[in-house]
Amino acid sequence: MLIIPAVDLINGKCVRLTEGDFNKKKEYTNDPLETAFNFKKMGAKRIHIVDLDGAKSGISKNREIIKKIKKETGLTVETGGGIRTENDVKELINAEIDFLILGTILVENIKKVEQWINNYGKKFIAGIDVKNNFVQTKGWTKSEAINAIEFGKNLLNIGFETVVYTDISKDGRLEGPNIEDTKDFILKTKLKVILSGGVSSINDLSRAEKFVDFGMIGAIIGKAYYEGKIDLKKAIKLFQN
Repeated sequence: MLIIPAVDLINGKCVRLTEGDFNKKKEYTNDPLETAFNFKKMGAKRIHIVDLDGAKSGISKNREIIKKIKKETGLTVETGGGIRTENDVKELINAEIDFLILGTILVENIKKVEQWINNYGKKFIAGIDVKNNFVQTKGWTKSEAINAIEFGKNLLNIGFETVVYTDISKDGRLEGPNIEDTKDFILKTKLKVILSGGVSSINDLSRAEKFVDFGMIGAIIGKAYYEGKIDLKKAIKLFQN
């Protein structure tokens, strides 16, 4: 199971939100490149980078930083936030970003996404952000009347293989992830899932690992690392292949 540390960016700084609320923002460092290098030293193979400015407004303020992290660290990078046009896709692919996480565009123009999959192959991961089993978009600021599981089934049909599944109500609370709903999502959609939102302990990772054979391929660690609640190096050693 991949252990994937997270860098969430607002105005070039590493931050974390609580329950996706931009008014509950906490800044941790103004040097995300150094943070990424620290993750690499601890044994991380992949890093999860979210451009929160882009996710909220559709206009990226952090893309050059994301490119620099990829170029200088050599880590596998999955990134999302503000990827709304084919020019966005081309820019990130040309910068050798490994995986592009799509969220809002999945709701706004699924036909366009299907074309991108046909044109660019398996570069895309679906970002399904959920609250009360309904999909959220625009940086978690808009609730859509879309059931997450049915949405996931549709994404599988158009060519997605992997989803970052985030229960927003758990994100940033350090109270553990929503394992049960994530498991239900995996079993009913048949998608591979990266667990996100609320991972706060080695025990959380042990619970998630039980579903590796069903399609739980990774877990994202964010606030728990920045708050010193979880030993990232130990987690990587215990759970990462």
